[in-house]
Amino acid sequence: MFGSKMVSIALAVAAIAALAGCSQTNLTTEDAYKIGCPAIDATVASGSVANEVAVTTLKEVRDRSHPSKDTKKWLDAAIALLTSDHPTHTSKQAKKLIIRGCKENGYPLQNLH
Repeated sequence: MFGSKMVSIALAVAAIAALAGCSQTNLTTEDAYKIGCPAIDATVASGSVANEVAVTTLKEVRDRSHPSKDTKKWLDAAIALLTSDHPTHTSKQAKKLIIRGCKENGYPLQNLH
């Protein structure tokens, strides 16, 4: 079980690094899920604060890409979880929103329940 969490974390870090290398002016709401969902899984698995690049990217999408009202709610919840000192203590409502958003966008979460 510990090995699978480490693999999840490694994959998340690789995905974040690859996507973060893209020009931030071209970020879309799809990028938010590509970056945010793996970062959420890694953060919850490790119990630590997320990679600053992931948080910055999500904020860029939220503030500059004109996301829908639902996507903006997801972004706000994801950013709050990723910047929390205790990501596992996220409210049930926020967890449900994050899980649903990731799943609907092709990124089912492994570690957030």
